[in-house]
Amino acid sequence: MMEANKQQELLTITMEECAEVIVECSKIKRFGPLKDNIQSLEKELGDLMCMVMLLEDAGLMDATNVEFAIKNKREKLKKWSNLDV
Repeated sequence: MMEANKQQELLTITMEECAEVIVECSKIKRFGPLKDNIQSLEKELGDLMCMVMLLEDAGLMDATNVEFAIKNKREKLKKWSNLDV
């Protein structure tokens, strides 16, 4: 396991990346799916996905458990949303 300082930094950066994804989603809702807005969202999602991989590398999550959670979420969305998942 990594030292506490590095773990805290990893978690803080991950939180910041989550917030940046939220901002880009908000921009698309407000101003539409303009090319620049989509590119910004893609960039921030890439940054977030990088952090998710680093969380796994650091032993703070298990990809198998995340895959299981993804499948469960898709099932919930089929039941409780209007999305075609």
